[in-house]
Amino acid sequence: MPSTRALIHAPWSDFKYVQKLPEPEVMPETRIGKAIHKALEQTLMGTPLGEATAAVRAELPGEIEQLRFDALAAGIPAFTTRIGQFRRRRRVARQLVEYSLAVREDLSSTQFYSGDAYYRGVIDLGFLFEDDAIALVDHKTGHRIPGTSIADQLEGYAVLAAAAFRHVRTFWLGLHWIAERAVEWSPPAPPEMVIDRLVPDLFDNIEAAALAIDDGPRPNPGSWCDRCSYRELCPASRELRYEPVEYYEDDED
Repeated sequence: MPSTRALIHAPWSDFKYVQKLPEPEVMPETRIGKAIHKALEQTLMGTPLGEATAAVRAELPGEIEQLRFDALAAGIPAFTTRIGQFRRRRRVARQLVEYSLAVREDLSSTQFYSGDAYYRGVIDLGFLFEDDAIALVDHKTGHRIPGTSIADQLEGYAVLAAAAFRHVRTFWLGLHWIAERAVEWSPPAPPEMVIDRLVPDLFDNIEAAALAIDDGPRPNPGSWCDRCSYRELCPASRELRYEPVEYYEDDED
């Protein structure tokens, strides 16, 4: 794949977006994270908090995971209260919950599952304001690491939002750290910043990813291997996690 153009042409264009190898082993962190996201989504859509959390909690397979869910879910009321106060201070024209966006190679908007989609994303939460501003929030269930950059994923969402909502003049990007009960905001970005810096950065990242697999897809082993659902199928993960042991037979001579 010599360039970003290769990402939307053969052989990758022969595959559906959702086509992938079934997960042989789903990590508890994955289940809990999805459960918290689902509870937040339902609560923000108007389902009573107790009803939403009880229904999602019941889907988790064991008591330990349910207790871990409870610990994270305790932060949901603080977030919804803050969102309520936020909405009373600002005139919200539209709320976006689990909102899917996609753009073509020329940055025009298209359907999420469309075959000509070049870059896709699902926004956890967004607010379009009547003053032509937008706030995009990404929920994080992991531990907050001081100094963590919020650039890559959220700036990609800003590019998607700029294509879908061309009237927007200010972009606010925030990370919601659920366990910390905190929202970390970046400085507001004007459309010129999205066009002049975020779009080129996004294209550079996509091209770098394409060049990294120029000779074919391959694993990228690292610290996340321990939490990967495919770790038992991946030779690189097995090699990273298990040190080979060599046995020597004693000479009998």
